[in-house]
Amino acid sequence: MMDSLQFGLFGLFWVFGWAVLLVIVWHLKALRRQRRLELIHDERMAAMEKGIPLPELPDYGDLARESPIADALASLRLNPRWPLGVGALSIMLGSGTAVALRLSGDEYHNQIWSFGLIGIFLGVGLFLHYILTRPRA
Repeated sequence: MMDSLQFGLFGLFWVFGWAVLLVIVWHLKALRRQRRLELIHDERMAAMEKGIPLPELPDYGDLARESPIADALASLRLNPRWPLGVGALSIMLGSGTAVALRLSGDEYHNQIWSFGLIGIFLGVGLFLHYILTRPRA
């Protein structure tokens, strides 16, 4: 009884702990970005009050991003043939799962071998996605 409770609590903390950690990191990065913007604003306001030439504006593009995820996606260049690679991987994974379950010899595994078809059909769907949306050359 105690082992299952400890295992359940460990699983709960493992899943939600990572989510909480990601939210904390995201929040700290947003605070740092906000502090940087405030420092730039204060510097410019002090220069205007003293009548000295304004410092050059920094690149606000780095500071104005929505999130680190949006930042990563903006810099990522995807190959237009990515569905072919992911589809082939999915088909191989699904067929391997189906064959392994079917050949395992356990009666329960022989009944659920068809779960491997999920990966196969996902791969076929990705192939169809590529065929229907590929760039015409």
